[in-house]
Amino acid sequence: MKKLFLSTVAAMAITTALSADELSDLKVQLKILSERLSALEANDKKQGEQTNALTSELINVQNATSFSSVDMSKTEAGLGAAASKVYYSKNPLSIGGYGEMYYTHQEHSGADETEVYRFVPYIGYKFSDTIILNSEIEFEHGGAEIAIEQLYLDFLINPAFNVRLGQQVVPMGLINQNHEPVLYNTVKRPDVENYLIPSTWHENGLTVYGKTDTFNYAVGAVVALDMGLANHDGVPDEGTYGKNWIRDGRRGGNETNSQTSNLAAVARLDYTGINGLLIGASFYTGEAGPSTNDKEVGRLTLADLHAQYQNEGFKIKGLYAQAHLSHADSYLGLHTVGDTTLDFPFHPESARGGYVNLEYNVLPYFIQANARLPIFFQYENYKLATSMVNGIAFGNTESFTYGLNYFPHEQVVLKGEYKVRHNKNDADSANYSNEGIYSFGLGFIF
Repeated sequence: MKKLFLSTVAAMAITTALSADELSDLKVQLKILSERLSALEANDKKQGEQTNALTSELINVQNATSFSSVDMSKTEAGLGAAASKVYYSKNPLSIGGYGEMYYTHQEHSGADETEVYRFVPYIGYKFSDTIILNSEIEFEHGGAEIAIEQLYLDFLINPAFNVRLGQQVVPMGLINQNHEPVLYNTVKRPDVENYLIPSTWHENGLTVYGKTDTFNYAVGAVVALDMGLANHDGVPDEGTYGKNWIRDGRRGGNETNSQTSNLAAVARLDYTGINGLLIGASFYTGEAGPSTNDKEVGRLTLADLHAQYQNEGFKIKGLYAQAHLSHADSYLGLHTVGDTTLDFPFHPESARGGYVNLEYNVLPYFIQANARLPIFFQYENYKLATSMVNGIAFGNTESFTYGLNYFPHEQVVLKGEYKVRHNKNDADSANYSNEGIYSFGLGFIF
């Protein structure tokens, strides 16, 4: 445009020296030149717009095929949002994961604990739209423990019937499959879903699963828990003896430490026909591993009822579980006190426990934002041995947890809570061991 302006000024300057015919020809030439310049400018602008559009489209295509972000509204077969990424990724290769850290302070003992608790990458690959590999690798306790928690192939036949084969999370309870830290509001997982349903519980097996408009189901066979592996740490008269008796039975894909022929049956059914509501039950039964003293092999049976309802910022969920071990005297294990390990003729044979958790997002009352600030309360009551071989007393535990979560992003959470826990000694109903525990944590998924 600057060149056109200068040319026009120059032409005006010389018009006084031109004849009428020459002036007319010059005007025609200037008009043609002006039209050509306008056409060139228009062409340049169009080419620039096309270049910008192509560049933007290329970036979008590259982003879509190089990685997928977490869609919190999409889950597959009961898994968490990050674990489900591979099922919805446009790229065959999918990478996700989660992490969590925490700090706790025991009010009465003054003990502090802080830890990089978990960092867990998910790596998935789509061989096709119907054959999918998914894996979960856990780095726990600052990297001191490394384990493969999932490594399976899914064969997607139709929504109502699919097959999962390999190392997989056992479909029990509310948190065992949904164990990503943004999916539960306490700093640590509830005790009931840590000891009775031993999260994260994963075994080799085959599962058939599917869903209809109103129901989700899963049924299969997995490697059974081995009660002969339990170490029974603790002090019997303080109610801590044998608290890991189910948890220690997990084999977790490591079948070199016991017989591998024992299989257990597992089944789960959830009703989801009402928006925001889930009501269901899960069941497990299997031989409890070889006897430690040549007695009859036992059978461990574990069942739970669970429910969850969410409406906008309000959520309530709860679970009740029971476990029973037949022929528990076949697994009279070891009792460890300090550095001394002794034979101890007691073993839990049944247990029960449950919890209720309520939360409400209060942030909309203060500001309108994408962030969330749910406050929560959790009540938990459990007895990790309602009966013992030879009838030893075992304590009942109840806890009250008050806390809040802050979500600056739906994939990032900061947690704070205060837990009051009462450990009751059955031998003396008036004797309580009280604990006050402050905890802070952070978690994320990607």
